[in-house]
Amino acid sequence: MSTEGPTDPHERAYWLADRGRVTEAVAILQEQAAAGDWSDREQLAGLLAEHGRFDEAVVEWRASVAAGHPTPHSAYADLLETAGRIEEAFARWDTAIEAGERGARQNQAALLTKVGRVDEAEAAYRTAIAAGERDARSDLARLLAEQGRLEEAVTAYRSATGADGVAPWPLGELLERLGRTEEAISVYQRAVAAGQGHLRKRLARGLTRQGRIDDAVTVVRDAIQDGDLYAYKALGYLLATHGREAELLAEAQRLQDAGELAKLFFLVTGENTDGW
Repeated sequence: MSTEGPTDPHERAYWLADRGRVTEAVAILQEQAAAGDWSDREQLAGLLAEHGRFDEAVVEWRASVAAGHPTPHSAYADLLETAGRIEEAFARWDTAIEAGERGARQNQAALLTKVGRVDEAEAAYRTAIAAGERDARSDLARLLAEQGRLEEAVTAYRSATGADGVAPWPLGELLERLGRTEEAISVYQRAVAAGQGHLRKRLARGLTRQGRIDDAVTVVRDAIQDGDLYAYKALGYLLATHGREAELLAEAQRLQDAGELAKLFFLVTGENTDGW
């Protein structure tokens, strides 16, 4: 095997496929599928369909079904969609829905959105929500936001909060677009308190926009405490642009004395909280 490219089998397969070396990529995934579970075979089938080898993809799908694939209709619908056989894909999603396969309504709605049948997509998402698929609310919210129906999107995002895999930042971002920055700040604060420290950047940005500089500095320092090196950029900017030069100089001196030159560099090349 060439040493060029990634060594992880799955990553290497897609790396090869992206470079037109599809036969080599397929061989790697076939080896993985033979030794792995249904998800490896599903990846193989998807790659084959993506590169026009649909009949071979169906063979792999059938093998997955025979081995106890948990969502056979959904997997086949995905293959049809990948192959551009859209109407057949819709029919297979109908079958998946009838079979009670999890997420089938949402996936059908996503395909409706993709082909521009937005009204039908909205109806499909609402049907999924009524059927108890709570995480479909965030997909509906995204669709509503893309249509400019921002207030409706806020309502949908709020109802989705807490569902598995639903991130809070789209709600905060949408509230900021509506000029409701304080509400957005509350969303980010709850998320950070719940352990989503990566949202400190958005929280600091919102606080800065509201003129709550002390609070923004505290958030940035918390990020630094958690090991975010780039947060020094935001700290440098906030201190330099809000009359806190003495604090900035003291921080720079401390870093220099400690030999923390990388941190010092970021501090003195500060960027606002949008760029952090």
